[in-house]
Amino acid sequence: MALQNPESFDEEATGETLVQVAHLIAWAQAQQARLLTRMHTIFLDSYAAASGQVEPGMAFSLASSECAAILHVPQVTAQRMMFEANRLTGSHTATLKALEDGRLSYPHAQVVLEQCEGAPAAGLAEFEADLIAAAEGRTRAQFSCKARRLREAKYPETVPERHRSAFEQRKVTLDRDEDGMSWLSAHLAAAEAQQIYTALSTAARGEQSAGDPRTRDQLRADILAQLLLGGFSGKQGRPTASGAGGSSAGSSSAGSSSAGSSSAGSSSAGSSSAGSSSAGSSSAGSSGAGGGGDLSDSGPDPLGVLPRAEIMVLINAETLFGADEQPAELHGYGPISAEAARRLARNATRWTGLVQDPRTGEILGVGRRRKVPAGLARWLRARDGTCRFPGCRVSTANSDIDHTTDWAKGGPTDHRNLEHLCRRHHRFKTLGFWKACQPTPGVIEWTSPTGRIYRTEPFLELGPPAPDLQADHEEKEPRQEPAPPF
Repeated sequence: MALQNPESFDEEATGETLVQVAHLIAWAQAQQARLLTRMHTIFLDSYAAASGQVEPGMAFSLASSECAAILHVPQVTAQRMMFEANRLTGSHTATLKALEDGRLSYPHAQVVLEQCEGAPAAGLAEFEADLIAAAEGRTRAQFSCKARRLREAKYPETVPERHRSAFEQRKVTLDRDEDGMSWLSAHLAAAEAQQIYTALSTAARGEQSAGDPRTRDQLRADILAQLLLGGFSGKQGRPTASGAGGSSAGSSSAGSSSAGSSSAGSSSAGSSSAGSSSAGSSSAGSSGAGGGGDLSDSGPDPLGVLPRAEIMVLINAETLFGADEQPAELHGYGPISAEAARRLARNATRWTGLVQDPRTGEILGVGRRRKVPAGLARWLRARDGTCRFPGCRVSTANSDIDHTTDWAKGGPTDHRNLEHLCRRHHRFKTLGFWKACQPTPGVIEWTSPTGRIYRTEPFLELGPPAPDLQADHEEKEPRQEPAPPF
């Protein structure tokens, strides 16, 4: 299928072709929904628990994992797509038909599903038809507003319950962005969100009135970050840090941090941890993510003591001491500026030594300040970065260290036989639905339930741990496999 000579199209032909292509895309998405439902059905029919009874939840999870790997999307995305597909091919075939016919785009179909969810069965078909008719000629945002009004007019009694259900879904999410930034988003009750945004805007206007050169957006972001990190001065009602280009609602992580330094010529490196920090700040009273100003005179942390956690930063020794400006590596994110890495290192409360090959840059082992099992775990965390299942982005901080070949089957506790898995994918492997091996240390080869092969690469290319660390680890490691943590 190809467009024939599109450069010769006039505006009428181009517009008509765009309409046809939009119809083709909608038709293809309808077929994708049918195939996703079929994959789910196959797993429901094929996989059962030891009792012999089908586990619907496990079948759905396995089917969505298979589709996520095929489509190269995160599993959460595949689960949403499969859930929507099951509804389109089940109770909402009218919406699926409208999608196939090109009368709806997929985003419009999602609005129909959202508004029909939880609606009484009586009159649902008529309500769905009204929604499909209302979608014509409207953008998704316009249609969403119209559909919500139609829903509330037809089913006013469901509004309180929908609000309660939506409130249960409140959460905070962190999404990586480019150039040293991330998005920190909060899904809150509308009234609370509006109050918070209004308060931030009012404070930002006050700062600008006092001569602050930052934009309104920058100020809202900096004030939010500094309030959460304990860097807001309550006496004057102003942030104590100044300067443009500060942190946004996308500061990397709240918690504590660790930083590492490596010597390019002496094969030594370091890792440190600091309490209560974001990508650009350490504990309360230290440098904040916004603008890099000094918050040492800030008041007490308005949220109390933030929990300690750890992030890892790998920084060249020359960069650490200001001899060059090579980017550092924020573990689990990617490159960050030398200035941001030095700020983390200055405020770190603990260092752990690393050993690095001065020629290749490979990290060979972890320092001896901690017990060796913890050192090997730290080494594996640096190598893996995330759960090693195809497409999974769960951090190693929330994952288990798993033996690729089970200890009970002769698998050693060695870096060549260990990897991080999140709880879900650890269970997939333990139950035998997905099978894993390490043909090369650090490279995990997965075989899916349908026989497809997938390979995942480590986050960092590391050499083997130092031999003495590995030997001590094997002596101290209990000779039994711990019970699965689920």
